[in-house]
Amino acid sequence: MNDWYVLLIALLAFGIQYFLSTRIKLYWGSILPIVYLAILIYIQISGIMEYSLIQIILFAIVGELFLIGYWVTGRRRVDNNRKKELTKMRAYDI
Repeated sequence: MNDWYVLLIALLAFGIQYFLSTRIKLYWGSILPIVYLAILIYIQISGIMEYSLIQIILFAIVGELFLIGYWVTGRRRVDNNRKKELTKMRAYDI
């Protein structure tokens, strides 16, 4: 696969992950890390690509760190927005 396509897919996945992480429900952001791990396991079991076990573990750790990092960042944004809204409501005495 062309390197540009791989980069585009990765950026698209990170964008989707950030979008899902900023939703009200906490669990939406956990979908992509679970799917990513399932795809890596499927690739290893089915033999679609020949990676060593160390490479698969490294891909899993690095990918999960990025996806969970985006999840944490999105959750912080949601919490900050809630705090701002609460402060605004207290200021208006609603």
